[in-house]
Formats: sequence, structure tokens, C-alpha cells
Amino acid sequence: MSNPTCFYLLMSFIVVHLLSVDQSTATTTINNDVIPFIRMSCNGTEYPHTCISVLEGDPRSRTTTDLKNLTRISMEIVYEEAIELNSLFIKAGENATDPILKSNIRLCIGEFDIGSYHVKIYGIPYFDEGDYANANGQIGYIVGGSSNCNDTGTKLFNKEVETSFNFSCSVLDLLSMLPS
Repeated sequence: MSNPTCFYLLMSFIVVHLLSVDQSTATTTINNDVIPFIRMSCNGTEYPHTCISVLEGDPRSRTTTDLKNLTRISMEIVYEEAIELNSLFIKAGENATDPILKSNIRLCIGEFDIGSYHVKIYGIPYFDEGDYANANGQIGYIVGGSSNCNDTGTKLFNKEVETSFNFSCSVLDLLSMLPS
């Protein structure tokens, strides 16, 4: 017969090992299972690399495998990006001295202010009601605002404005993938 002490030591080792599993590793494994869904969804958009990068970088999107939820989260991200860009331009405007630059900054502030308002007040509620066509129209304010801001020639926050444009276009594509 086996030695009972050896059996208890082995069982203790197994139990201690199971209890010491690193929870962050377990979470990473779960989250990594969602990445193929994000990539599959984003590959159907005009700017898949931006879409993938933004969604994989946001923890909310890494927990869903449903296109409707992923699109809702994407709309929230577009809104948050517009608020952040608005804040960046407001801060830049406080230090600008060149009148043309100040005018261009004011235009960008206005574009992202209007866009964020439309997404928050109209776009997300339309989405929640299942009115994806009207939600799409509200995201269009961010697309247009990003484009208009870029057209001013202001060299401030070019990367952020381009990301806003590309990701907003991707959200339009995600919205169009949802059944009406």
C-alpha cells in the first residue's frame, strides 16, 4: 500500500497549486478569447487597424462577443474620444496667440462639442431603441467634425483627430452590420 503521508503531501501540493493561480493570468486568458471576435468584426470596416487597436485597448470591448454590445461600446468610445479632443483643443486655445490658429482651434472645439452632444443626446438613445439608422447619422457628426477640423490645416493633435475620424467611420460600418 501507498504511504498515506505521501498521498496527503501530494494532495496538499495540488490544492496549494490550484489556489495560487494568478487571477490576472486567468483574466488575460478570458480576454484573449474575445480578440478574434473584435478582429473579425473590425475586418468588415473601412479602417480595420484603427478599429482593432481602439477596441482591443478598451477593457469594456474585451468582455463581449456580441456585435450589438460591441457597437454600443464603440459608440461610447467615440463619445469619450470627442470629449477628450474637445478638452485638448480648449487647452491649446488658452495658449494660442496667432489669430488664425485661434480661429481654427475654435472651429475644432465647436466640431467636437457638437459631435459629442449629438452622440450622447441622440445617437446612443437611438441605438438603445434599435434605431440604428438614426444612431448612424449622429456618429456622422463626429466623422464630419474630425474631417472639418483636419481641413483647417491645424497641426495640433493630428494623430488623435485621424484616429477619431477612422474609428468613427468604423463605428458607422459596425452599425450597418446590425440587423434593422
